Amino acid sequence: MRLSENISELIGHTPLVRLQTGIPIGGPRAYVKLEYLNPSGSVKDRMVLHVVQKAFDEGQLKPGDTIIDNTSGNTGVSMGMVAAVYGLKAIIVTPEKTSKEKVDLIRSYGVEVVITPTEALHNDPEGCYLVARRIAKENGYFDLDQYDSQDNVESHYLTTGPEIWEDTDGQITHFVCGIGTGGTFSGAARYLKEMNPAIKMIAVDPVGSVFTEFIQTERIVEALNYKVEGIGSDVVTKALHPHLVDQVITVSDEASFNRARLVARTDGISGGGSSGTIAVAMEQIAVDLDSSALIVGIFADAGIRYLSKCYNDQWMLKYGFLKPSKEVQR
Repeated sequence: MRLSENISELIGHTPLVRLQTGIPIGGPRAYVKLEYLNPSGSVKDRMVLHVVQKAFDEGQLKPGDTIIDNTSGNTGVSMGMVAAVYGLKAIIVTPEKTSKEKVDLIRSYGVEVVITPTEALHNDPEGCYLVARRIAKENGYFDLDQYDSQDNVESHYLTTGPEIWEDTDGQITHFVCGIGTGGTFSGAARYLKEMNPAIKMIAVDPVGSVFTEFIQTERIVEALNYKVEGIGSDVVTKALHPHLVDQVITVSDEASFNRARLVARTDGISGGGSSGTIAVAMEQIAVDLDSSALIVGIFADAGIRYLSKCYNDQWMLKYGFLKPSKEVQR
């Protein structure tokens, strides 16, 4: 029997499970790391715990203080959980497009939620990024600032990367990860590259995000609107280390959402929309690989957080991601 003193001790050591959908017979072994089995339900538990623990160790935080950040939702849930453990207060700023399930879950931890317009971009004073920075500065709150934090990157260098290396006995050949802040990708990729420089690091980006163009050409372009949550950005972040990227793959909202639904129904793995994005990218690279290859992808959160969105037929129909059928209409 293992006894834990608090919920944060259960963060990490998430399992790898084989992905069948989209992977050719006789092709590579493909596994997804189920980050939604972290205690608050996403990969962000790792980052928030590391940043808060480090801040306590360095005297930047004490019980009763307030932490804040902008987020598409998952970081806010993790902040609520970790804040409860450490006796902190938490405020998150999130855009309107964040799913109702995630906002309600964040509030269930007692977190204060500030909603900003989805169309307000990174440099807009009304957007979630600058609103969070302003509130933090005006009130002296501890700002996680996950988009630019190198502690974000470090958390995955210390945990996610080593777990993947150990659990695959060093046989991993391709690492596939979405880029939102860039912290998960950069930290895990840095560790894996140090262990074996031949491992291919595949960054995955939604159509409309700025990352792909920047990684490929170092040009910063204007972001377009997209619906998938948790990955992509309208600004280049400091938590992304582009030199670690061997290949970047873009995936549309429609392909992401439909693949997430398919994987849930064929593999029994219910991931969020961004998990569908990762599954599409894994299929694309698997086509050219044989059975000697071993692909690992990151499934950052669970489908239960998107029951009103990509797992809802009417929402999918509304945005043209699903074709009308008798099955949908029943």
